Amino acid sequence: MKQDNRNREDPSLHRGGEPGDESFVPESFSADYRGTSSLPLRADAEQEAKVRHEAEEAEEMDKELDDFLPEGESLPEEEFLTKWSRDLENDEEEPVDSHASLEEAEEGMAVAKTALRQRRPQGRRWYGLLVGSLVLLLALTGVGFLAWMAGSSLHARLTDDSQLRAYDDFLTPVVMLDPEPFASPDKAPNTFVQEASLWKAILDDGGSRYTQYDDNGRVIIPLGDVASACVALFGPDRNLSPGTPSEESFYTYDEQDNSYHVALFSSDSMVTPYTEKSYSEDGKTILRVGYVSPTDEWRTGSVSSGSPATPTPTKYMEYVLAENPDTGASYIYAVRPVEE
Repeated sequence: MKQDNRNREDPSLHRGGEPGDESFVPESFSADYRGTSSLPLRADAEQEAKVRHEAEEAEEMDKELDDFLPEGESLPEEEFLTKWSRDLENDEEEPVDSHASLEEAEEGMAVAKTALRQRRPQGRRWYGLLVGSLVLLLALTGVGFLAWMAGSSLHARLTDDSQLRAYDDFLTPVVMLDPEPFASPDKAPNTFVQEASLWKAILDDGGSRYTQYDDNGRVIIPLGDVASACVALFGPDRNLSPGTPSEESFYTYDEQDNSYHVALFSSDSMVTPYTEKSYSEDGKTILRVGYVSPTDEWRTGSVSSGSPATPTPTKYMEYVLAENPDTGASYIYAVRPVEE
């Protein structure tokens, strides 16, 4: 019969044996690792996990700011947190057997939070300064562009003489005849009005629309065209009185077919207008018009690089323009000398 030795106890476990004996086991030894010293370790581990969790949250917050930083740069507090995290990892390798390590961890966490509070506003101020500078630069650029546009527009308006040159084209059939002053359209001489109207009908399209000639080679211009030109030049209240002039002239009037027979010739040998300025007076437009002779360098095209780009008129006259109430177009109401 076999003896049951499971309940038998080794006396050496109670006596402890001799110190030199291999079977010696200290009486205070325990194989249970969950003894009293494990409680501080568990608390410290929980605390360290909490610290790491807060550090991870801080790192996530920093990543949001890192998106606005140039590539390769980071916030200053990241270096501190990284170093502190390494210290924690190194501390994990060492046994924690006292409450001093817990206090050190709490102190480190407090220092990290303080550093974050102190550093983050500086990072935000730096970011805000960068954005503010960019906005200010864009605003200054926009203001400069608007100022340039306004200056260019003002300069173009001040130097634009297209309207004055349009007056030149309108006044040419009248100025080329160098009329005497008159105070109203009905005061203008009939011969002058008829000749000016003929020239306007011819110059409007360069005479290209008139292709009929009489036996003497003179171009035939219908009375209706000349009458319309008269209204355009001198207004609706001035009536054209067609007829052949008493003195020899470049045209005659044929009463049978109500047409003018005109011997065309170049107008280059006649004076041309150059309107220098315009202003309003009593609801009318006053033009200061210079008379440019055919020999003026401005007309002949022989102006050198050092010569003025404007003509030198031989004399000046004022032309008074009124508005046709039916069409809204301007017409010559009067011609008067310039008051010096």
